[in-house]
Amino acid sequence: MSEQNSYYEILKRMDNTYYELSGVRPTDSSETQRRLKVLAGEIHGIYCELKKLRKDMFISSASGEALDKHASQRGLTRHRGLKAVGTILVRVDSPLEYDLVIPEGTVFSTADGELEYLSTEQSVIYQGTGSCFVSLEARNSGSRYNVPPGSVTTVVTFFSSGLNITNSSAFFGGSDDEGDEAIRNRIIEGCRNISNGLNPAFYLKLAESVDGIYSASLVENAGNNRNVNIYIAKKSCTADSASVNAVQTLMNDNRIPGVAINVYAASESSVDLSISFVIKNGYIVNTVKNNISEAVNEYFSEMKVGQGLSLKKLGAKIISLDGVVDYSFGNAQDIAASASVLLKKGTITVTNSGVVS
Repeated sequence: MSEQNSYYEILKRMDNTYYELSGVRPTDSSETQRRLKVLAGEIHGIYCELKKLRKDMFISSASGEALDKHASQRGLTRHRGLKAVGTILVRVDSPLEYDLVIPEGTVFSTADGELEYLSTEQSVIYQGTGSCFVSLEARNSGSRYNVPPGSVTTVVTFFSSGLNITNSSAFFGGSDDEGDEAIRNRIIEGCRNISNGLNPAFYLKLAESVDGIYSASLVENAGNNRNVNIYIAKKSCTADSASVNAVQTLMNDNRIPGVAINVYAASESSVDLSISFVIKNGYIVNTVKNNISEAVNEYFSEMKVGQGLSLKKLGAKIISLDGVVDYSFGNAQDIAASASVLLKKGTITVTNSGVVS
């Protein structure tokens, strides 16, 4: 909203117009001035609504619910976040003389109590034994629930006495709700590739509209441009059979006669990297090291099916971090894209190789 449409500018223009027409300037305590102030407030409110409406009219500037409406007009919906899952080992100090039941819905948490997880089924430490595995699901969706091994150590409910709890493997699969920029890019891409039954991009967009599907890749079989294979994945992991079936059903319902569509879960391929870095004098090595690890995690969390590894792009993330003067990936090389493969983070080793002033 321009300055000329602020409340005080509107009121000033109304005062001046009243004076030009009547030859009298209303005083602050007059009934006329009170009426002008009320009217100026209403007009200012209209200008504010018009400003918001103008912003929400366009895909490039809309946000939140308004952007969701643009998406719905093109058959798209915002991807909702997923809950992380994992397994913990619950142990007692010595074998029990009775069965200890851990009910479904039991609450566990990280040591600081900030992140909570619920057991998805009943588990039992049987008489004469000292441990059992418990499957957990995060209480809420979000990538912050993808915690490393050794993070989930506390039981919140009543039978906490004498139990040792740990997760020997990381929790995975948690993701955040799709942000405005991500869905905006999908909408714009949908505008570039007009959806119709003969356009392979139509099926790609349709697959990515299914809840939980973060990315999809499409391959037209050689010799028959009406034969399509679609490979799908969730964020940071391949799709499960339920997701594959959901996408396949959607494809079957929307394909045109003569088009054969097969949906597959993308295969996973782990990428191991050894990263050495030179740090600027005055920075803490462990802090910079952790920041590099987080940058690598972020890069791989955004990886899509059919996307290759670009060391140049990953390196750009690393060199932009505070305190990093130089870096090296050793003998590592780019990995070419493969339509059916989702690259995942494997073993990442980060070491400091020097300090410069």
